[in-house]
Amino acid sequence: MLGGAAVEDIISHGDDRPPGGTRRWLLVAAALAAVVALVVVEHLPLGRESSPPGNHVAGGKGVGQRSLPVRLRGPAVLPPSGNAGNARSWAPHARLPRTGAQPDWFWPAIGRVAPILGLPSDRFGYVFTRLDGGWAIQPDPPGPAGPPKPVFYLADRAQRASMVGSANLVAPAAVKRQMWLTSYPPDADLGRTPGVAQLYSASGAISAPLILPAGYGITQGTTRGLLLESLSLGEQANTDRLWNPGTGKVTRSWDGVVAVSATQVAYEPPCQGTCPVRVLDLNTGREETLALPAANTATTGRFSPDGRYLALVVSVGNSLDGTSAVQLDVAAMRAGRAALAPYASVISSDALIGFGWPGIGDDLVAEFSFSGRVQLFLWPPDGPSVAMSDVASSQDPAALIVG
Repeated sequence: MLGGAAVEDIISHGDDRPPGGTRRWLLVAAALAAVVALVVVEHLPLGRESSPPGNHVAGGKGVGQRSLPVRLRGPAVLPPSGNAGNARSWAPHARLPRTGAQPDWFWPAIGRVAPILGLPSDRFGYVFTRLDGGWAIQPDPPGPAGPPKPVFYLADRAQRASMVGSANLVAPAAVKRQMWLTSYPPDADLGRTPGVAQLYSASGAISAPLILPAGYGITQGTTRGLLLESLSLGEQANTDRLWNPGTGKVTRSWDGVVAVSATQVAYEPPCQGTCPVRVLDLNTGREETLALPAANTATTGRFSPDGRYLALVVSVGNSLDGTSAVQLDVAAMRAGRAALAPYASVISSDALIGFGWPGIGDDLVAEFSFSGRVQLFLWPPDGPSVAMSDVASSQDPAALIVG
């Protein structure tokens, strides 16, 4: 059992509370680039408010679910070179972390570089995991196999990272600047051996160890428990489970989870034809539906730090050269109003290297490759225009952390 009333990730209510969960972020890699389209979507008013639902059946339509229609206004297509026409330049103060043997901060607009202190040099580099308020950093490669590795914490815009503990796996917690660290015995059978998880802050452990269900790891701490995923490739590998550590029970499960946060879970349940994306608010129990255009499928997504926006990578079929085509869409998750706004259409996959919300605000950053030319685009959802910056090969664009 976990100790301490400050552990906000753990369920403190009975099973009659509305269940929920949150999700891993996945990067999308796809095949060569061509066209980016910027599209503005009209924010459409929702229907009347509904009362919070009771228990939902995964994939079913529950009470309180609202459908969010989508209407597009004409796209402004960018040339294949990636030139954004009237795009403004990145602000000189905007920066991103960059991994490698010795991670550093990189300012795209001015090319400035400054080392991230507190991280010993490691020839294999580091892996960054986005948390609310910063990053957890581990030597590469992390994973459940082998001995636990040191875990460092880097706050947004901080000059120095601090070591917080050691673990095989790291997952975001429901509370800002906190994380779940999970360890396994060396050479453990992950399908049979339970992991030992503990909640940490930047200053160290703040909870008692917690024994996880055998075969599962934490992907996200939420306000309604821990979201777990299978560590095996068996039939349960695509099922996310919301687990109550206090009772040891699973309160809900999902197939097709595409994005999670501490308070929301977005999922696309299996269906015939075009499958809508459903977004569940864990605190209110209200579920909304984002209706995708015909033949489109969401593959992965990420919520903004304040939960007001959801960025989705949507598969839109095949491009002219036969490769898969994707577009980057953003849904505005606002009380009483919502819309799905395609910010960028990539007509040949591989152009989208990565995307995310790496700052403290709601500026979405996406990294694209156009015929070997790497560019960073920054979209302020409520701002007037996109910002663009070229990244030279000498600036190691593959090492940039954009989410």
